[in-house]
Order: sequence, then structure tokens, then C-alpha cells
Amino acid sequence: MTTRLVVVLSALAIVAAVFPGCGGDEAENGAASGNAATGKFDPPAVPTDVDGAVREACDVSSPTIDRIKKEGALFWAIGVSPPFGFEVERGLWTGVEAQNAAELANILGVDFDIAEYSYDTLPRAVVTGQADIIGAELFVTDERKKLIDFSTPYYQSGQLFYVLEDSPYQTIDDLNKPNVRFIYGTGTAQLELAQKYVPKAMVSDTQLGDRLLLHDVLAAKRADATMSQAAAMKVIREKFTKPPLAAIGLHGRVAGERARSEDVLDPFDVAFGLPKGDDRWRACINTWVRDLLDSGRMAERLDYWLAEPVT
Repeated sequence: MTTRLVVVLSALAIVAAVFPGCGGDEAENGAASGNAATGKFDPPAVPTDVDGAVREACDVSSPTIDRIKKEGALFWAIGVSPPFGFEVERGLWTGVEAQNAAELANILGVDFDIAEYSYDTLPRAVVTGQADIIGAELFVTDERKKLIDFSTPYYQSGQLFYVLEDSPYQTIDDLNKPNVRFIYGTGTAQLELAQKYVPKAMVSDTQLGDRLLLHDVLAAKRADATMSQAAAMKVIREKFTKPPLAAIGLHGRVAGERARSEDVLDPFDVAFGLPKGDDRWRACINTWVRDLLDSGRMAERLDYWLAEPVT
């Protein structure tokens, strides 16, 4: 196994540095507000209490868990993917995955270190033992499965169309017409989706900047439809109310707070990447993922970070 020589800060010290008021005795409440300009944020707190089933599943012996306990550190591989992972200053990571790393380290009773890799080398970080886990909004693909195992998915990355609520558009077929103006964020994969789903529409682009959605363009009637992450639907509908929006998925307008998987355009499962063959480590992570999802912590975490202007 490759020796890993890096500087490791304590889990709660890193959480306190990135999320003021979220360390030590205050870890359950959080404190100061902030944004990307200041590097200070106020997300839902990382809990310090550990669910009993999670503790039992992770308090076992396995090659990976034994190494983590021996070294006193969880080595977490990440890629730059706001709002899942990004640096507020060199070496200081924040976002969904930084909170996930802090929470898992607390469960294991160790410190943690987050190291950046390019997405083409992330699986190798686990294969070579440089990392114990990949948390990087990592899509589950057949190619990656050849090298690493995956946890239970904790997120599904996909898109929905968004239109003004009082517009006449109800379905994707309504949008796929020559007189419909679709606008997307320059450089995003939304162009490919537009070419696939609304090839007859008039398609244009503009810089997305730090906006979650091009609401201002729709509100000004400079376009009829746009697109954004399906997971952000609840946030989008709460955030953009003047005028309000409606989401359109594969089966028409999407009701409720969150999109169903069958509504989402071209979804990808997102999961943690793990060393192949370490079944007890995978069981530990899967039990933790179930608790993240069942408790609503992951949904709250996603809602917060998807709403932050961090791109």
C-alpha cells in the first residue's frame, strides 16, 4: 500500500474554519452567514451524534477501516465541482462533499484530509491507496466499475426544463416548436440536451455566472424556457417567485417539491467511490448513506449548497 504523507487537520477544526460556528459544542447549530466572496457559509450543521446502526456497521475490521484507524485519518479524494466541492482558499475545501467528509470522519473517530484529483485520475487514487473514498459528485459508470466499487447512490444528477408558471407550456412537446425560445448557460451540457429534446426550438446561450437558473431572462420575456438541475427544483421554486416558475420533465409539468426519478432528463446516479472488494467498508458507507437519505440530512445539504452562488 502506498504511504500517504500529507498534513491532516482535525475534522471539527476544518468544519469550524469553513463553516463558522459549526465546530465543537456548536456543531449542531451553525452560526455566521456568508457567501463565496468571503468564504464563509452557514449550511445545515454537520451532526456530532452518530446513528446506532451506522456506528455498528462502521465499528468493524476491514482493510480500509483498519488503515484509517491506524493512521488516524480518513483520506478523501475530491474533484472541483461546485457546489459539491470547491476551495475557498488553497487547501480549504467546502461544499456538499466537504461536509460529507467531516461527517464520516466523525463517525470513524478520526481526522480527515481532502485532496484534489482530476476526474480521469480519481478512481486511481482509490486503487493505489492514496485515498480511502471518493466523494466528488462522481457519476456511476461501467468504466469506473472496472476499477472501483460504488456505494448506494446518494444523489441523482439530471435536468428539468423551467418555464414561467403562467406560460402555456405543459410538456416537452410544447417546447419542441420553432417559435419557442430556449436559452441555456454557455458551456454547459444543456446544449446537448436541448439538441436531443427540443431540436425544433430556437436555441441560444448566455453566461450563467453565479446564477442557479436564468430566471431574469425568462422574467424579461427574452426566452420561453431554460434548464437547470432537477435536484434544485424545490430551491428554484422557493427562490424565484417574481414571477414564479414551473418545472417540465419527461411526463409534463412536475408537481410537488421534488422531481421523481422518472421525470428527470438523462439522470446519472452519483455515489461514493470505494476500493474494490472491501465489503465491510462498503457496508459501513452504505449504512451511512441510508441514514443520510432517511434522515433528510442529504436533502437539506443539497438544498443549501445548490442555492449558494458558488460557481
